[in-house]
Amino acid sequence: MKVSIFLAHLSELASQKGCTFGAAVREAKRSGIDYVEVDYKYAAGRADELKAMLDSAGLQVGGLNTWFDFTHLSQPELIESAVETAKKLNAAHIMAVPGFVNPGEKWEVLREKLAAGLNELMTAAARQGVSVAMEDFDGAEAPYGRMDELNWVLHQVPGLGCCFDTGNFLFFGEDVLKAYDLLEKRIVHVHMKDIAFAPLRGEKGKEALTGKKLYPAPVGSGELPMAEIVRRLYERGYSGIFAIEHFSAGDQLLFMRRSARWLNNIFR
Repeated sequence: MKVSIFLAHLSELASQKGCTFGAAVREAKRSGIDYVEVDYKYAAGRADELKAMLDSAGLQVGGLNTWFDFTHLSQPELIESAVETAKKLNAAHIMAVPGFVNPGEKWEVLREKLAAGLNELMTAAARQGVSVAMEDFDGAEAPYGRMDELNWVLHQVPGLGCCFDTGNFLFFGEDVLKAYDLLEKRIVHVHMKDIAFAPLRGEKGKEALTGKKLYPAPVGSGELPMAEIVRRLYERGYSGIFAIEHFSAGDQLLFMRRSARWLNNIFR
């Protein structure tokens, strides 16, 4: 299984445990992780240095998470820089957060601009042989976090992959398995975000639009049907990356170890 973790988690791990960032990266490798999810803002301008560090630890780049504002702006410079950075890092794809809707704005109007911007990104990425995906972002300002709206965007942008975030549909009160059934054919990357309804290590949690408080959990230990999702992916021939995600975990080392162990042992 191809297991990844957000580089930001490793940075937080280093801060929590008082170790170096390099030590945290090496610990990820020892835990059975072979990929990292990298933020474009962190990697831009230092891609060669970052790749050398990851190569030395035996790690590769999964998604290059890049934030755009296609709902309001044309961003050709950011597009070109993101594609160039992804190419240098040999990233599996650019994971685009394509833009948000401000209070008072109409999604029905702005989603056309968002789709147009994504098509521009797809064209530039295709010239360099770089793939692009987008996820179901968990925020009221991101209507495409809902399954039907994400499906609409995917159908407006040929070739755009779905980065299926298992935990984000719950923010909107939606069922993750229904979302999976709708989006299955476009899934190219998976964020393995499990959700708990109580904190494990003092986490503050995030309030969903339903009013329910959602807390990060090690993969396989929370409330979501993670084993069923993995089973369905394998049955349809998915061979991509499973990225551990637990932002704001009170103990990133504990969460990482438990998540990686669960993923690497699920079919043993």
